[in-house]
Amino acid sequence: MLTGNVQIHSGDVYSPTRYQEHPLGAVGQAENGDLYRYIYAGATDGTDFVAGKLYVASAVIPNHQNMTVAATTAIGDTSITLDVGATALTANQYDEGMLYFNDNSPEGEWYQIKSHGTSAAGSTEVTFVLTRPMLTVATVDSSEATITKNPYRIPAISQLITEKAVGVAVRDWDLSAYEQYGWLKTRGRACVLADATGVTTGYIACISDETNGALGVFSDVDAEKPLAQFLDTGTNGEFNPVDLFID
Repeated sequence: MLTGNVQIHSGDVYSPTRYQEHPLGAVGQAENGDLYRYIYAGATDGTDFVAGKLYVASAVIPNHQNMTVAATTAIGDTSITLDVGATALTANQYDEGMLYFNDNSPEGEWYQIKSHGTSAAGSTEVTFVLTRPMLTVATVDSSEATITKNPYRIPAISQLITEKAVGVAVRDWDLSAYEQYGWLKTRGRACVLADATGVTTGYIACISDETNGALGVFSDVDAEKPLAQFLDTGTNGEFNPVDLFID
């Protein structure tokens, strides 16, 4: 697997592949300077991607937050076992995701997840293998941790939610063809669905609070993150030119 930033050549962003070639979230730069993020779109039973629609990270699972450590972990250990809450944990679900210690020592530390066990219904102990050794002792039944998926693993079409925006699909993407890895655009010119409120040239855009997969006019400093600038006073509910700056 290639690591580091990737120089994308003409056509590469439109050519999904069956096998993983880069770490999830790797930044790819096209010859004109536009930026893309490398994603895993899902297995063949996933939802096909639609060109020009906005995609976001999956929501955090409440039962996978604030989990107690099931066995004391020593400095230098590269795995940790947690008491997982009553929600299933499937194979590879959190690969390349993050484990955060949120309460009691070593609170404030975080580690990337390399791999982990599974649980059909949760409410059991699951072991997580980390990409680097523990720096501090984690104590059984005291230390608490939260896990989150890599935002670039099976992103979802935006659904009136405020999860992290990960990019815009540059083409229709049929997952039934085993083309599961590819790129979403995050910076540069794009054509993106606009919601029903309407857009105005020069206005700043954020995740729409009206239409799934769309951009809307930025209006709430506290709740919304600027993602793009509208380049045209387009038509409500149609795809309009924007300048993306998700990254």
